[in-house]
Amino acid sequence: MTTDDVTGTELTAQAQDVWAIIAPALQDSDGPAGLPARAYQALQTWPDQHVPDELWTDILALLPLEDQTRLAHTSHHVQGILERLAPQALDPAAHNAPGFIRTIYTQTELNTSLSLGRRVAFIPGTGGDLTIGQGWAHVHGPGTLTAVTGGSVTVHGDIHIITVTDGNVRALDQATITTVTGGTARVFDQASMEEVTGGHVTAEGQTTITTVTGGTVTATDNATITAVSGDAHIIARGNAQVTIEASASGVRVDAYDAAHITAHNGNITLHSPDVTVTSNGDAVINHA
Repeated sequence: MTTDDVTGTELTAQAQDVWAIIAPALQDSDGPAGLPARAYQALQTWPDQHVPDELWTDILALLPLEDQTRLAHTSHHVQGILERLAPQALDPAAHNAPGFIRTIYTQTELNTSLSLGRRVAFIPGTGGDLTIGQGWAHVHGPGTLTAVTGGSVTVHGDIHIITVTDGNVRALDQATITTVTGGTARVFDQASMEEVTGGHVTAEGQTTITTVTGGTVTATDNATITAVSGDAHIIARGNAQVTIEASASGVRVDAYDAAHITAHNGNITLHSPDVTVTSNGDAVINHA
C-alpha cells in the first residue's frame, strides 16, 4: 500500500515523521490484515483524534527495537505512548541485553561496522539495499541482502540473498539464495538455492538446488539438485538425489555412498555399489 491508496486529509508534519518510520515495516509484514491502511487513516486525523492503543500495539509489534526508539523521539506525545506500551524502547540497557541483534539500514553503516575487524551481527532493515563485501557478518532474518561479493557471511532464519559472486556464505534454517556465480556457499537444514552458475557450493540436509548450470556442487545427506546445462561438476554423497537433464551433456557426476542419480545425459562415475542410477538417454556411466 502507498499513500495514493488512501484518500482524504494529508498527514501533518508530525504524522509524516511517524509514518516514515512505521511504513516500511507495515507494508512488508505479515501483520493483521489491512494494518497499513488503518494506520495511515488513523494518522490522517492524529494527534487531534486519539489512536487506539490496540492499533499502536499492532504497529509496535512489527518494529525492531531501534525503530521503536526512533519513533519515541519523534515527539513528546509519541514518547508517552512508548513509555506505556513499549518501555524497552526507552531503556538504553535493552540495546546491550544478551541476544539483542541490531538492525542496519544503510550501506554506509554496514561498511563502517564490517571494517572494524569484529563480527557484525545484524538484521537487514526493511527496504534496505545491502551488499556485504568484506569482514565477518552474521545476518539474522527476516530480511534481504542484495549481494555478497566478499567476506565471510552466515545467514540465519528467513533471509534472502539475491546474488553471491564471491566470499564465503553459510545459509541455515529457512534462508534462500537466488544465484551463486562465484565464491563458496553452503546451504544447510531447510535452506535452498535457485541457481548455481559458478563457484563452489555444498548442499547438506534437506536442502534443494533448483538449477545447476556451472560450478562445482557437492550434495550430501538428502540434498536434491538438478543440473540443466553447462559443464558443472557434481559430487553426490549420502542419500543425495541428483537429476541430470537431457540438455546437460557437459555435466560430470561423481557418485558415492547411496546417492541416487537420474541421468538423461552427462558423464556419471560410480564410486560405490550402493549408488542407484536411472539412465534415460545419452548418459555415460563409468565404474570407478
